[in-house]
Amino acid sequence: MVTLPASLTIEKIEDVISKICEGQGNQELALSISSKDLAFGGYAAAIQAVNTWARFNEKRELVIKASSAEVEEQLANIVKSPHKFTAAMMAKTANLNIEPNLDVRKAVNSLAKAAIEHQPANSYGQHHGRLCWYSFVDHSTKGFDRNFYLSSPTQHATPQSLEQITNIISSMVKKSSTVAGGGVLPKAESVNELGRMFYELFVNTHEHGSRDKNRNAWLKPASRLIYTYGINLTDDAVSNSINNDEALQGYLAALKNTNRSTNRFIEISIVDAGLGYCGRWLADNPKDGILDQISISEEYEILKKCFKFRSTSSNSLVKGNGLPAVMANLTHLNGFMRVRSNRLALYRELTAAWRDISNKAKNLVS
Repeated sequence: MVTLPASLTIEKIEDVISKICEGQGNQELALSISSKDLAFGGYAAAIQAVNTWARFNEKRELVIKASSAEVEEQLANIVKSPHKFTAAMMAKTANLNIEPNLDVRKAVNSLAKAAIEHQPANSYGQHHGRLCWYSFVDHSTKGFDRNFYLSSPTQHATPQSLEQITNIISSMVKKSSTVAGGGVLPKAESVNELGRMFYELFVNTHEHGSRDKNRNAWLKPASRLIYTYGINLTDDAVSNSINNDEALQGYLAALKNTNRSTNRFIEISIVDAGLGYCGRWLADNPKDGILDQISISEEYEILKKCFKFRSTSSNSLVKGNGLPAVMANLTHLNGFMRVRSNRLALYRELTAAWRDISNKAKNLVS
């Protein structure tokens, strides 16, 4: 059994991912009811750990650690937490760890169905405190939220326009910022840059992160999740949150020179259960190698191709400018990006250069 800890620090979650990848197949996944240390990528890292577990596991048996709360409250907590929600959607079985074990999969699925059907009612989607999110369960009929997709009776759903998705991210950012408190909402120009960045990432995960090696086949099981999270912490709390993260420490040190706040942030994450940047590229370009057989250096070079203008895993001549636009807008916004894909863990910040944070890709980045 592998346990997703209550403390969602990237360091601890990376340890969980290593255990999943290196352990025996078909390990049960145990969930703690409580969660803490959510800021600076905790939710995204936990969701990715869940997706990794699902990919390495045919049985996909979920164990929910019991607490003193009533059963109904425990199940509601799962639906309100994106990483637990994702675990429930990817699992084949879900048992509440009480005596005797209680099969709660149907009950959780019923709550999840209601939550997904209700999420389009608000432009900011599902909402819990300073967290706003949208879930897309691609192996079900719940993969196409109307705020993000145009539906058609004659063809597959297609993403909404840039303007519509910019409006959505604006609503999510506003809601997360307001609940977090103390923040100043981004100016219209910054919102547009956020919208373009968010739009490109969403389209990327729709086109690349939801498909199997054969692009005509959707991954099963598969889920995607998009969230915004408002961060408003004291200096000591920020310091404690990034205590073991040299990448974020360097970013905050650089941010101080821009006269931007180093206490208030908006975290935006998109996580999918896809093949990863390198996995997708090699599926579309098999002549470039096989994922299990190429070196980490070669994997890194492929990832860089994905973020270069007119480099795309698809063969369309109109593709290839989306991810470079993400990088440009990230720089304008004085932002920080963490990419965790296949064997790579990289970040890019104010210096506009990729850096390694994984210790798995040493000597790759100057």
